[in-house]
Amino acid sequence: MSDDSQEKLGIFGTLLGVQPMDRIGTTSSSPFSGSPTFDEIPFHVEPGCRPQLGTYAIVKSTRPDRVHYGRVTSGTEENPRADPTTLQQNKAYQVGQRQPRPGDLAPHVTRILTVQVLGEIVADTAGDGYSVDDPKELPATGQPVYTLGAGALPKLLNMPTDPNDGINLGKLQSGGTEVDAVLPVDALARQTTIVGKTGAGKSYAAGLVVEECKRLEIPVFSFDVLGDLVAATEELDGVNYKAGSADFKIPYSIIGLSEFISFVPTLTREQNEIVAMAYDVVYEEARSELTDTGSIAIGIGRLAAMIEQAGVDVGQIPVAGRAKRRVLAAYNRSTILTDEAPTWLEAVKTKPVVNVFVGHLPQRQRNLVVGAAARMLQTLRRQDQVPPFVLILDEAHHFLPSGGEETPSTSVIRELVRTARHDAIGVVLISQSPSSMDRQAFLTCNTRLVFALDPEDLRLVGGHLADMSESAIQRIPRMRRGLAVLTSAVDLMRHSIQVEIRPRKTKAGAPTPNLRNEAARWRQKNSQRDV
Repeated sequence: MSDDSQEKLGIFGTLLGVQPMDRIGTTSSSPFSGSPTFDEIPFHVEPGCRPQLGTYAIVKSTRPDRVHYGRVTSGTEENPRADPTTLQQNKAYQVGQRQPRPGDLAPHVTRILTVQVLGEIVADTAGDGYSVDDPKELPATGQPVYTLGAGALPKLLNMPTDPNDGINLGKLQSGGTEVDAVLPVDALARQTTIVGKTGAGKSYAAGLVVEECKRLEIPVFSFDVLGDLVAATEELDGVNYKAGSADFKIPYSIIGLSEFISFVPTLTREQNEIVAMAYDVVYEEARSELTDTGSIAIGIGRLAAMIEQAGVDVGQIPVAGRAKRRVLAAYNRSTILTDEAPTWLEAVKTKPVVNVFVGHLPQRQRNLVVGAAARMLQTLRRQDQVPPFVLILDEAHHFLPSGGEETPSTSVIRELVRTARHDAIGVVLISQSPSSMDRQAFLTCNTRLVFALDPEDLRLVGGHLADMSESAIQRIPRMRRGLAVLTSAVDLMRHSIQVEIRPRKTKAGAPTPNLRNEAARWRQKNSQRDV
């Protein structure tokens, strides 16, 4: 590369670590490949260069104190000798052995790539630093284009440079180099969605988030539908519970009226009103006890007595008697409710991970458990009875369904997503079908980790991927397992990025079974049994 090229790099060679050898092309203009705009810059590729899709690049400006930056999003190669008609004529007339493309230096071969403009890098007056600005100047033709190494990207993208300052998700690549892709830890309190079709890697990534929270000493409370986090919880010195077992029940008195009424679906309107009056008294007593003593243990007999008293107060003693019998019958049938102080609350205070398996329950009971436990945990957090934590909800579309459908957990989780950051609670929603998930809750989550998605789900998600180009969004359904697009609020991450998810340190959930091998194993086992 000539001295002239070195001069063109100017102070950005030092600021960004760009070398003359990093030059990959020159901005161009053509009726076919387009001209520079405020959004895209076509450039002619230098012979021998092979810039990869997604490579970050800088484009020199006519001003010495600034450059444009962006990423390669598309490309074409123009070659008139490879025109289909020409190729057919050569075959038909048996024209020699002339190669339509003898190499990059062939005068008829033109390779054009396009850089999506993300912004401008502006050098400080002293020339020892820089700031990042939105695109303001129209890029010029005839300007050199250089690859930007991955080492320069964290500062440019407003990401932490030290993995200890955030969630280390994997690697960010550019120009043949890579750097840790670290999500700022503040993003956890702004709520997160992890979405992707079955087998794309979303559950694997959720386990990675749990690992990172343990490393950063942030407690995790998860609702596990498929058992994906059971092994990881054990390895991380956490504790696993099975919802409805003796060691995981929900105190009836603190879950909230709507959640409690969901356990007694047979109440008439008059009975419902009486139970509501009684439960409000018990609920306030439970909150007061929690504040004063840090425990919750209000016997079910107290609620029964208050139902009777409410019947006296409104002059409907027989109605209250029937309501009391129905409430007590529902409570006694329930494997989920208790009137004793739950022992698992101590684990929330002391263990790095509390994982509650709910996969064995019918969906309605799953919703009841999740809604009741989430309500209680947020109440406890507001009373400072449990530490700040991250709540992870698998199969979130079943607990937050779209289309206006309400389940016992819908209003609770929606409210939690909306208000949790004020209580120092982070929420991570995992779903293979974001289009089936409550739209309000999905849009409230600032951070999204998107794996390969089906086209229907991509239509919902694609419009919320910050500054991803349309061509990059359309490639999402074909992304391989373990590759994801990460986007967050602009004050946390300046641009969306593509991340190669790092290997986990803990055991992942059960792999997808090979049905042929499983069937053979079953036949072998049963043939031995018959013998």
